[in-house]
Amino acid sequence: MIGRTAALGMGLLCLAFSGPAQDPGEALRKVLKDDEVRGPWIYNDLAKGFSEARSSGKPLLVVFR
Repeated sequence: MIGRTAALGMGLLCLAFSGPAQDPGEALRKVLKDDEVRGPWIYNDLAKGFSEARSSGKPLLVVFR
């Protein structure tokens, strides 16, 4: 019983001192070198992409990385 309590306490301490949460996509953008969007793309907004495709009558290409 003491082992579980100690493990839980250590886990909570690690979470408390881990610092502010970072955007999970930030690391991916750095690795992929996608720092800026070039061209007429809708980036990271799927609902807006669907809306634009409906209004323009053009197909939508969705890329998940």
